[in-house]
Amino acid sequence: MPEQPEASVEAAGTGDFPAPNFDVRDFARTAAGSHRESLALESYRVTPLTEDTLRALRYLQIIERATMTHLRSVLVTATHKDARITAFLVTWAYEKYWIADALEQIILAHQPEGAEADRSPFKTPVERTIRESVFANIVGVPMIAVHMSLGTVDEWLTQAAYRRLGDLDSNAQLAATVADFLDIKERQLDFFEAQARFRLTESPRARSLTRKRLAKTPWPIGAKAEPDSETSWFLTHLFSGAPEVVDEIDARVDTLPGQSGLRLIRKAARL
Repeated sequence: MPEQPEASVEAAGTGDFPAPNFDVRDFARTAAGSHRESLALESYRVTPLTEDTLRALRYLQIIERATMTHLRSVLVTATHKDARITAFLVTWAYEKYWIADALEQIILAHQPEGAEADRSPFKTPVERTIRESVFANIVGVPMIAVHMSLGTVDEWLTQAAYRRLGDLDSNAQLAATVADFLDIKERQLDFFEAQARFRLTESPRARSLTRKRLAKTPWPIGAKAEPDSETSWFLTHLFSGAPEVVDEIDARVDTLPGQSGLRLIRKAARL
């Protein structure tokens, strides 16, 4: 399991940076670790989750765990040269690791004693990683806007997914756990969104590159770790009965400088 990150570089503190009210050093110091003590897993023996909810949680667990693969791809680009962003991303990945761990424990609580969750790692093809690294380093600083925008849109989508789970399954303990996750994710979003808006505003090239990358990204981030059929089921299950939620996310994307009209989530959900 990962150790709690430390934001030891000076650039990770407060100062005249995009998202100036976000203290990255404090974020690292107060990072949310294991949730196991608050999961009340025994409650699921009395009030179990539905099969559809468990299937959705399994999907979320896989994509939360796939963050490490995404992070490796990000940190071989110019983004890693910004110490403040690197400190944030390492802490972000640490928090998502423990969210994935919590989801795994909930799933295991519904299985026979001694069962183990699927831990098969998702691997990005080496050739693609090298190719993307070379391209991203040629692009340079504008890639930071791409990565911050990807994080912003993904947070909007995954937060909506967790909320829809609560709408579809009224289990009280799951609702409490999801509320904890949303608090964590809202703090992560504060940094992603402020960075994305600042960097998109500053650079026409960043706006163009970001638009192309957002349009071709499978949503949510980490979806490549699962078959297309499972992603399709996940998005349909959560959002087919709430198309207004999809429209709201796409409307938020429209507010990012240079990103209007993409209809990313509607296309991903095929609604």
